[in-house]
Amino acid sequence: MGIDNSRAEVATATGVLTVPATDDVGLSLLVYVGGVVQVHPLDDAPIELGRSRSCRITIEHPSVSRRHATLELEPLTIADVGSHNGTRVRGQAIAPGVVTPLEPGDVVQLGDVVVVVNWAPTPTVGEGAAASPWASLDHRLAEECARSARSGARFAHLRLIVAADQAAAARVALTAALRTSDVLAEDELGSFQLLMPDTVAARSITAQQRLVGSLAALGIAARAGLATYPSDGATGEQLSARAWQLATAGAGAATAMDEVRSMLARIAPSDISVLIIGETGVGKELYAEMLHRSSARSARPFIRLNCAAIAASVLEAELFGHERGAFTGATSARAGLFEAADGGTLFLDEIGELPLGIQSTLLRVLEERRVRPIGSNEGRPIDVRFVCATNRVLADEIAARRFRQDLYFRISGVTLSLPSLRERRDEIRGLCRAFANRARRPPAAPPRLSAAALDVLVRAPWPGNVRELRNTIERAVLLAGAGEVEPRHLLLDAQPPPPSDETTDTSHRVTQPGLAAVMPPPGLASTSDRPLANAVADTERHQILEVLARCGGNQTRAAQILGISRNTLLARLDAFGITRPRKK
Repeated sequence: MGIDNSRAEVATATGVLTVPATDDVGLSLLVYVGGVVQVHPLDDAPIELGRSRSCRITIEHPSVSRRHATLELEPLTIADVGSHNGTRVRGQAIAPGVVTPLEPGDVVQLGDVVVVVNWAPTPTVGEGAAASPWASLDHRLAEECARSARSGARFAHLRLIVAADQAAAARVALTAALRTSDVLAEDELGSFQLLMPDTVAARSITAQQRLVGSLAALGIAARAGLATYPSDGATGEQLSARAWQLATAGAGAATAMDEVRSMLARIAPSDISVLIIGETGVGKELYAEMLHRSSARSARPFIRLNCAAIAASVLEAELFGHERGAFTGATSARAGLFEAADGGTLFLDEIGELPLGIQSTLLRVLEERRVRPIGSNEGRPIDVRFVCATNRVLADEIAARRFRQDLYFRISGVTLSLPSLRERRDEIRGLCRAFANRARRPPAAPPRLSAAALDVLVRAPWPGNVRELRNTIERAVLLAGAGEVEPRHLLLDAQPPPPSDETTDTSHRVTQPGLAAVMPPPGLASTSDRPLANAVADTERHQILEVLARCGGNQTRAAQILGISRNTLLARLDAFGITRPRKK
């Protein structure tokens, strides 16, 4: 891995160390002999390495010659001086007398002894020193996901697991191999996580192989799991759980989601419309975002709309926008979500809840790729990829004349069927760990899940899938306090049983292969008997809160997206009793 001059944080077992710019650091030589790590500061050169006590750095090992090799620091090079067992740099033998360039972190073998030249900063305690290493990595993972979502960058998250009695040697070796931008954390003895920013999939695989090979050269066996953004996840929890799953499942183990990820990778580069089906809570929105982030549109907007969460009376204006004076209250023109998503992806969740009238208008937009705002006589061209999701069986909705067949054909260019959590039990342990880490209150260490609790969690039916699992873990962490999470903290016995076949509306049953759970009725039923003014006000309040959250509290930007002035937005905040947020 290359080295740059930027600052970085290295989370260790004792806290967060700040690595200064290279002007403030020296170099050190890490020597691994018999399971022991020796650290030798490097100040001036040349530095002779060998078994003889007259050498600047003595390495007492029979495979090392009395005078084996010579190091130079400016530039960083090594030369074999005619040793019996040779010198290898990055796995390749070098000829005697040939000066070979090195980069900090390169693995060098002198006979059977491994040495590494790397930066040796003097640890300084800064603001982050009090934070736990887990808090640092969780925060950095979330930050990196947000940054990559904005820039379209790629990064990788690596999990390495070694035996507890080899953890200390592995910790030193891994720290020595870091780039200045990497973040290393050990969340329990021998279980390491490594965040590698700005690293594409091919480079991350090479890095994984190099790190595992470096540990193997020291006699340390490591199980590794590599998750890359966005093909393995769009959130820190997804990536952390995936890396844990791969590290613990064993090489070549097949999972229920392999075909989904493979299909997602194949269709991401195209603009074909995608329909994602699955039970409630399986993560349809997350996989829609992964699809967008993996596409050429990744740096453009990803706009999401839950069709069941907005009253039908305002849904059309939300999608298509409106001109000034188009209806009472339309004091200014406003772009709809179709135009807001131009160049990017529009995700329509719960597409089965769309009223028939809007379905026909949506079909026209899909056919013509033009949108006409309410009150306008002219259409406007749009460049949008459509991704839709539903937990309904649209074939049944079509038969019942609640969904248009021609619209179904337009939105289902490719159908992704997400298995339920019951069919993905190999993911549960990793998800539990990730959710528990995020649920703990800093500066406390991540709560431990007892073996009995994990066993209960793996065997539970999970009718609410990943969403229910997350809520269960967050509640259990709160109830356990500073102690270990036990089965009694899960409160799974208190959960309502899934609805029986006799009492369930079959129009909400998902009958795709592997998706047999019963869905609850849509949420719009509870608002059908409410005054329209109240429903519109609730919708407006929800939309304002959602846009403010998306803008990080920036009121000016939120007002622009909402199509109103900042003063009008402030007046609506006061009217709804919403505390004015501070810009993040």
